[in-house]
Amino acid sequence: MVSKTDIQKEHTKLKEKIKFHNEKYHSEDNPEISDQEFDLLFKELIDLENKYAFLDTTDSPTRTVGGKKLSVLTPFKHELPMLSLDNAFSSDDLKDFEKRNLNKLKENIDFSYLVEPKIDGVAISLFYQNGKLIRAGTRGDGLIGEDVTHNVLTMSEIPTTLKNTNLDYPKEMEVRGEIFVELNDFHLINKNFKKNNQKVFANPRNFVAGSIRQLDSSIVAKRPLKIFCHSIGYISDINFFETQDEVLKKFYEWGLPVSKEAEVCKNLDEADNLINLLTLKRDKLNYEIDGIVIKINNKAIQEKLGNSSRSPRWAIAKKFAAEVGESKILNISFQMGRTGVLTPVANLEPVKLGGVTISNASLHNMDEVRRLDVRENDYVKIIRAGDVIPKIKEVVLKKREQGSKVVIPPNACPTCKNTISFFESNTPLLNTNVLTTIDKNCYGFSQFKETLKHFVSRNAMDIDGLGQRTIDIFVEKELVTSLPDLYRLREEDVLLLEGFAQKSVGKLLNSLNESLNTDLHRFIYALGIKEIGLETSKNLSKYFKNLKSFFSIDYETYLEVNDVGEVAATNLEKFFKSDSNKNLIEELIQLGLDLKSPVQIKTSHLTDKVIVVTGKLSNYSRETLKLKLENLGAKVANSISKKTDYLIAGSDSGTKLSKAKQLNIDIISDSDLESFINNL
Repeated sequence: MVSKTDIQKEHTKLKEKIKFHNEKYHSEDNPEISDQEFDLLFKELIDLENKYAFLDTTDSPTRTVGGKKLSVLTPFKHELPMLSLDNAFSSDDLKDFEKRNLNKLKENIDFSYLVEPKIDGVAISLFYQNGKLIRAGTRGDGLIGEDVTHNVLTMSEIPTTLKNTNLDYPKEMEVRGEIFVELNDFHLINKNFKKNNQKVFANPRNFVAGSIRQLDSSIVAKRPLKIFCHSIGYISDINFFETQDEVLKKFYEWGLPVSKEAEVCKNLDEADNLINLLTLKRDKLNYEIDGIVIKINNKAIQEKLGNSSRSPRWAIAKKFAAEVGESKILNISFQMGRTGVLTPVANLEPVKLGGVTISNASLHNMDEVRRLDVRENDYVKIIRAGDVIPKIKEVVLKKREQGSKVVIPPNACPTCKNTISFFESNTPLLNTNVLTTIDKNCYGFSQFKETLKHFVSRNAMDIDGLGQRTIDIFVEKELVTSLPDLYRLREEDVLLLEGFAQKSVGKLLNSLNESLNTDLHRFIYALGIKEIGLETSKNLSKYFKNLKSFFSIDYETYLEVNDVGEVAATNLEKFFKSDSNKNLIEELIQLGLDLKSPVQIKTSHLTDKVIVVTGKLSNYSRETLKLKLENLGAKVANSISKKTDYLIAGSDSGTKLSKAKQLNIDIISDSDLESFINNL
């Protein structure tokens, strides 16, 4: 029987995995798995949380949207949360969607639907006041995005003043849409970039994301960005529109571009037929789409149905099945990650799939190799749900060569002869000199590169300008043979390398210097200790308060920390008892490492109280209030449940307020908030 602890561990690992891929997609525009693989992971998390009510879902990705804002642009606060859509994969899923909504309304209603393509671009919010564009922002985490007004103003397709209005518009409204680039423009741009030895973009979405986040709007003005507007967020007059179809018609009259493919369907069967037609038409469109959106057309019904914590209940996205191609495996090689785990990779005969040439595919682990029974020289089916890493779906057994051999992973590094268990049990941080003496093909070499990649990542030391390519160059040229070497980099040495300019090098060195003064939990996470994720690092930093404490702590004491189990405690003790690790950290301290202790949580009248915040508040942003409440010992959750102690309700509170009243939860108004916080 699976224990409660095992289920909680599985839940934590799944949350961290999804958060990692969310960050890769939304904040870094560099996804590592396909949309379909992410959707399946997300469904697995939903199913787990639905099955086990004891799981803590307050920080779950099922309660949040998108990724974090980037630090280089100022924050953009959405007047209403900019939510994601739930997914459907079949006609049965669409029927379930309709059934759920009928059950919630408890009325026998004939829904009509608006159906439109789901543009694979960058979500944008345009805030209009008295018909004039005031500001524009990206999705971000759904509450706070990045202000990109300066770039949006360069887009000729977006009117700065609404057209043909005759004052027929709401006083304030958030128009939501998707910025994209047409395929013919994208291919021409990439061709020119390649010709001029500039960065070539992997796909149109990455190009758009990189463009809209430019600090220099003159760059964006030269790029052919397009937009389709599709919905309304905040609106000062909630009764202004009666249907979703009317929203699009008004947008068109006002000069806001809308999709010509959008149509109203009288019922679900009509909607399903249109979805099938649009799916067949997909390859003929001059822009990329990654699904079809279906929305209940009636705005009053939309209002009644409301939203879950991350999605509107009245809309859903029908996702496409993965594209399939066929190729031959030339050989299967093994790559090593920072934890010493080998990943099998299939090197393929190049095959074009979805407009991109595929030449390799990750096999993830040996369990996957055995499940597929994949072998060298096999012909395989490749699936691809987006412009990201492909996956082997199955082996074409009828084409298998006689005498083919089962794949066996290596027991030792072919270069240094160390066993694979050596790399799994030894942290690459220890090997400060080994890289200058080993072959560049050694597993330890790639392991060290992966360690550096983790150390500089956004949730760790957050060092700007140190991507995979730069790390590879620094290690290959032996400028960096240990972690402390990062902080010994000199401008004159880096400028000697091909592709480095003074401005970018100066920015990199400044970012390195700034990273020395970081939070304790970020540094603990950056060390890459096995089983120690970001949340566990936060718990450790709150419990032990300073780095020095870690060197004198034993196994039993680590177990006292929330979310630290037996394996994690063993890894922590081994890491901080190591003389090599102590010396390495001492080197970093001598180079200026100065860690900030976590804010001390006060014992107060709110200690251990579960609080939910909703609506707009007069004197606090959502993030500021959350931090203040957490510093008083409260636990701030995203959704109302029987465990909720208080709901803080500002203006324009929605369904959370209604639910809190139903559950008899104490409600704190905006006017009473200061008294509540100060226990007056």
